[in-house]
Amino acid sequence: VEGMRDAGFERDSTAALYGVGLIPVLRVSVTDGALFDAALSRIEDKAGEKMQVAKIGNSAFRYADADDVKIIVATFKTQVVITLVPASFNDDQIGQVLGLTLPDTNIAESGVLADIAKEYGYTGNYVGLVDVQKIVNTFTGDASGTDAALLALMEDDSPQLSDVCKAEVREFGGIAPRIVMGYKSIDENGADTQAVVELRDDLASGLATLPAAVPGLGGDPGGLMSFGMSMDVKAARDFYEARLDAIEADPWECPQFADMQIGLAAGRQALQQPVPPMVYDFKGFLAVINNLEGMDLARSTPPTSIDGRMLLAMDNAPALLAMGAMMSPELAGMNIEPNGEPVPFNLPQMAMVASSVFVALQDNGLAMSFGDGMEDGLNDMMNAEASENGTFLSFSMDAGRYYSFIGEAMMLAEQDDENPMPPGMRAALNDVVMAAGGFYDRMSADFRFTERGIEIDSDVTFQD
Repeated sequence: VEGMRDAGFERDSTAALYGVGLIPVLRVSVTDGALFDAALSRIEDKAGEKMQVAKIGNSAFRYADADDVKIIVATFKTQVVITLVPASFNDDQIGQVLGLTLPDTNIAESGVLADIAKEYGYTGNYVGLVDVQKIVNTFTGDASGTDAALLALMEDDSPQLSDVCKAEVREFGGIAPRIVMGYKSIDENGADTQAVVELRDDLASGLATLPAAVPGLGGDPGGLMSFGMSMDVKAARDFYEARLDAIEADPWECPQFADMQIGLAAGRQALQQPVPPMVYDFKGFLAVINNLEGMDLARSTPPTSIDGRMLLAMDNAPALLAMGAMMSPELAGMNIEPNGEPVPFNLPQMAMVASSVFVALQDNGLAMSFGDGMEDGLNDMMNAEASENGTFLSFSMDAGRYYSFIGEAMMLAEQDDENPMPPGMRAALNDVVMAAGGFYDRMSADFRFTERGIEIDSDVTFQD
């Protein structure tokens, strides 16, 4: 903390990452630019190499040449600006990027971030936007100012697109015109963050039909980690067929997209292939791992035993077990009834996974437990709430234990003979990882298909 303060950073330092057109700029507030400048000089002294210094008017900045670009670090009284620009940019163009010359309009004045925060319920702590459509339009001919100069440098390496191709590329931009992100909440207990890939209405509506209801999916069931997904296979097939119909009705004309047009016939052929009815019964799965024993990440050694549970959600689950019983006399002899009661699953191959394996069956799902006492939670797992909130993928983990695994693996990993990591750096990285494990409690993320597009909700809780 003191090192950060000595460099001019405080707890209330703020930052903005934005584009001057296509050029990325990071602007960070500091208590005193001279403190940051002195810290940078100390780093240069230790590295035995200094950045070059240039001036625009009364404003000096440091830079380093990297092939065809300049990496620039400019220090002002209460702000630090970090960016990269083409090496050929003149002082006027660099001044625009650094903000020495202010633009006529900016994103803050437009109110678009405030509108996003209001629409999505984000706090003022963090709000972001990537205007994909505007970026695509810039690359296809709507460039001006520094963007025009930047694209002029790229013309020799870029394919020349016809007007037809440019129009179709812009159509691609309309598939996901914006990506927005922000905090839904943040306090001393944790932070809820969301990112949304906004999709074209017809695609968003189609994707929203794909997720299915899987008990317990879309939350944090605890344990070391959990992961799961859902899929309405019939809806996925209908969505794919609708996409093929759309391409057939309005075919691509740009030569660069010829492969996609050719793939239309292969897609139609794939839809003609017979699909076993049981595939359409599938709805998804959820796996919860409570503990792993014997796993060694450093040596890529798999675990010797697993404690956990797994749920397979599907219509007519007894038919799946009946099919397995036709191929396994041991399974046929277990007489597993669809009443949800755990039954010992004594197949020889299961002994390699866990000392105790149980299975429970219901009409709409099958669940298995691995490890002593894990069968006690099978009934609750099968009868958990099946939320229909569009969850497609879900993941959660015990962050403290995860970072402990990573830290141990880093310290035990074999070194690359050509690029060995100095012991001090390895120890420092381990300290960082272990500190993260002492700071974060749990992490989870849900990927959902909704009428707005693809929504990614992540939840992080902090240690007490």
